[in-house]
Amino acid sequence: MSTPYHVVDNSFLSKITDDFLLSIPDEDLQKLIDGYRNSASIKFKQCNKLSDRDDDLRQYNISLTDEEIEILANLMILEWLKPLINSIEILKQGMSTKDYKIYSQANHLNELMALKKETNAEIDKLIISYTYSNNSLDDLGKV
Repeated sequence: MSTPYHVVDNSFLSKITDDFLLSIPDEDLQKLIDGYRNSASIKFKQCNKLSDRDDDLRQYNISLTDEEIEILANLMILEWLKPLINSIEILKQGMSTKDYKIYSQANHLNELMALKKETNAEIDKLIISYTYSNNSLDDLGKV
């Protein structure tokens, strides 16, 4: 059995609120989400299933578990956060400290960075749990 990309994509989209994404034409939005998913798949090294995919059929050729989908969706959140944080960081570099404190971007950046840190911690826990539940004690000694 396979897992269509839209299952992972919908899990990701249900976890974020971004009016900008809603305004993007469907074709461009899909390309953006494909990029998030591809980056997330590469970073989830513990899951060997992710390399068996068919981009033409838009699916993973192997059935993914709910846990694997959850980890991928959270990794996609990190990919979504990166450009948001980077764009505010660039804005911050162009302003003096006094100017920067006036704008709400300072608070927004702090909240984005806190969200990134929280998401990273959650992903770490999920991947550790995934790794232990999918490997026997004999396999762990081979690492």
